[in-house]
Amino acid sequence: MHSLRRIKLQALIEGRFNGDRGAFLEASGLSKGRLSQLLNPEEPFGDTAARNLEDRLHLDPGFFDAMDARTLAFALNFDRLPEHQKQQWENIVEVLAKPAPGT
Repeated sequence: MHSLRRIKLQALIEGRFNGDRGAFLEASGLSKGRLSQLLNPEEPFGDTAARNLEDRLHLDPGFFDAMDARTLAFALNFDRLPEHQKQQWENIVEVLAKPAPGT
């Protein structure tokens, strides 16, 4: 669940805030350090943090936990992968999530 929340948070920053972390921080009231913690795969992204962030940003309750059927199937298969393969996929997703140069 922590990985899903991180992915959805990153997608929210990229989509709603056009990748502008400063705008996200202003809207959410989070500090730069707290955002770094939430995006860090080594740190938990717990229920309380998810619910508080949903409230602050006026998101639907459960936004960070909601999955469609396709996402759920991917998540279940992803969890079965060995750790080194998970890391490879996370690296690919990170590269794909970055805006293209000049955009």
